[in-house]
Amino acid sequence: MAITQAMTTSFKAELMLAVHDFRVTSGDTFKLALYTSSASLDANTTAYVTANEVVGAGYTAGGGTLSKLGGAVTSGTTGFTDFSDLTFANATITARGALIYNTTPSALSNAGATLTNPAVAVLDFGSDKTSTDGDFTVIFPAATAATAIIRIS
Repeated sequence: MAITQAMTTSFKAELMLAVHDFRVTSGDTFKLALYTSSASLDANTTAYVTANEVVGAGYTAGGGTLSKLGGAVTSGTTGFTDFSDLTFANATITARGALIYNTTPSALSNAGATLTNPAVAVLDFGSDKTSTDGDFTVIFPAATAATAIIRIS
């Protein structure tokens, strides 16, 4: 099993259906769930799953809510959005990667079905990251057209 960093394919299609709203004040709610190295997450991941999600002190199933920074922004021909860093306080956990997902999608799927926790992006930390009764912080890259975690060019 593996975690492969990617913007999910389903997310790309769902953008065309106006499923995801990144506005800061009235947009959807996005969360970040942490996963062990046993997880299988990649571009084909379509929704939040509990299989191989991290378990431990300071971490709640489903992960943490992300705070949006600036909403949807453009620079040149690239559109992007960003989130504040997310900290799980006093955590004793080990994570290999994460999944960003939407808990309040704004529209239905292409087939008219209700979407439940649709996936946005898979993050691969490159190796296991551990905290022992301390802060476990996911640090997002700078919000620029070249580095934002979610960007379309």
